[in-house]
Amino acid sequence: MSDQAESSEKPEGISAASRGNAPKIVPRQKAVSDVVVSAVLKTDETVLRLNRLLSTKAGLDIVLANLNYTSHSLHYLLASSPLASLRLTIRLWLLRRLGRDVPALPPPATNVSSARPPLLAFSDLMSKTRYTLRLLGLVSMWAWGSSTYKSPPKDPVLRAVAYLEVLSMLVYQFLENVTYLASNGIGGDSLIKRTGGMGKWTIWSIRAWFAYVLLQFVKLSRESVLFNQKEREEQRQVSAGEKSVAVADAELEAARQAEVRSWRKRLVNNLAWAPLCAHWSLEKGLGVPPSTTGFISWLAGAWGTYDAWQATALP
Repeated sequence: MSDQAESSEKPEGISAASRGNAPKIVPRQKAVSDVVVSAVLKTDETVLRLNRLLSTKAGLDIVLANLNYTSHSLHYLLASSPLASLRLTIRLWLLRRLGRDVPALPPPATNVSSARPPLLAFSDLMSKTRYTLRLLGLVSMWAWGSSTYKSPPKDPVLRAVAYLEVLSMLVYQFLENVTYLASNGIGGDSLIKRTGGMGKWTIWSIRAWFAYVLLQFVKLSRESVLFNQKEREEQRQVSAGEKSVAVADAELEAARQAEVRSWRKRLVNNLAWAPLCAHWSLEKGLGVPPSTTGFISWLAGAWGTYDAWQATALP
């Protein structure tokens, strides 16, 4: 009996010892682990949303455009005098704090390097990539024109604007394709030389694009008039008892929010592009600083970028 009692007590003693020696989870380690897991999951979600955005033609162009314009803007921002002075001040302060000798300021450079700054080179690469992808843009524009011809807007003003928009963008894309191919030595160089040169072709291409932007203002103005007329008609029907207030409020609010938001987004887009197109359409330009063109171009698509990114979120 004593042996059995001894044997029955030993496992309990061993179990207690093993429990005492078992590693304990430190709350701080668990918190760090949770942060790491959360960061990985967040990164995974972001990458998957980016993949969904890149999987569409419009989404791919949005990503490339943002890389193009932000790298261009960032170069000029970092090279600006205030930031350059701030970087120098911080560097000298750190050297003094570390007890190191402060180097004398180098003399102004007399020979400017011909190498393209990295950020501008990257911006150029993104721009060329977009040019290359647009070489087949005439196909989608033809489809756009075909759809417009088969199902034109009912309003005569909007119908005329739609036809002119298709024509202007076809001219723009054709001229851009020819000049881009010629600039890469592929073809069309002799034709361009006989008809004014590369500069003339580029300017007329942008003028066709500018015509589209101006037509967009006409379209926006006409849409605003038609929308106000429709709202007044809805209010008249409610006043006459032809439509209940509850139904009218629900329908009008949903339609108004969607249409007004779309209208404002297109207005912002064209307000940003208009001065740039006008500047690029003239041989001497309008005086828009090259350092601001990237930022203005980014502003033109910022709203569209936000909407496109929001659309990638899973329901």
